[in-house]
Amino acid sequence: MPHQEIDIQSMVPQRWGIDSARVVLLPPDADQDPSMARLLSDPTTMQFLQFMTKPHGHTPEDAADRRQHRDAIQIKDRQQVNFAIALKQSQIPEQIRGKMQADEFLPPRSIPVDNGAIEVDEPYAVVGCCGLSSINGKDRGSEAGIILDARFWRSGVSTAALYLTLQYGFEHLRLHRIVLLTTGKNVGMRGWMEKAVGVQVESVRKDVIYVGDGEYLDSWDYAVFDHDWTGHSKRSLLARIER
Repeated sequence: MPHQEIDIQSMVPQRWGIDSARVVLLPPDADQDPSMARLLSDPTTMQFLQFMTKPHGHTPEDAADRRQHRDAIQIKDRQQVNFAIALKQSQIPEQIRGKMQADEFLPPRSIPVDNGAIEVDEPYAVVGCCGLSSINGKDRGSEAGIILDARFWRSGVSTAALYLTLQYGFEHLRLHRIVLLTTGKNVGMRGWMEKAVGVQVESVRKDVIYVGDGEYLDSWDYAVFDHDWTGHSKRSLLARIER
């Protein structure tokens, strides 16, 4: 297939969302800031992302600053697609519902996106964020990432959210290569990449992430190509989602 440079300005949206049976990906909004502050302040959720933490946690104002900065990159530079990971009450696994507090839920509403609106017809909770960054139209490459509330690890939520993110990157933006980065300590993410996505580590960069107190972490870099997606990764992830 001939290489085609992506017209970044026309293809990267200003606000986007994706509805599905398992999760809803929403554009970041101000009413989500308290939820994101809780997530970014939770030691278990952030144990593999220590370089993003603050000694005394994140305030809603910190979360707002982060959201506005990331939105500017998406809206002005068109180099990111940012999503909040939301679960309607009916989508929350039964074993986790009892761990949720009433103030974690936002009321139903219509959420505007570039091509219309996403109708969230029941109370919902924001349990993480994901998306694409460093979108490069010339090389048709990007980086995908996710932060998920630790209560929802191994629940299928991360698989559903990253499936939608990768699908958007490969099938809508027509990317050739999407990189996912993790650390040597994050054995769960490494196993998910190798078993669920079906790709092997591309490189290990030694001591590239400083986390304080003289400690550095290695970065384990994985890459999913468009031929991986169509050949096996999409099918493998769908099978896990539909179990």
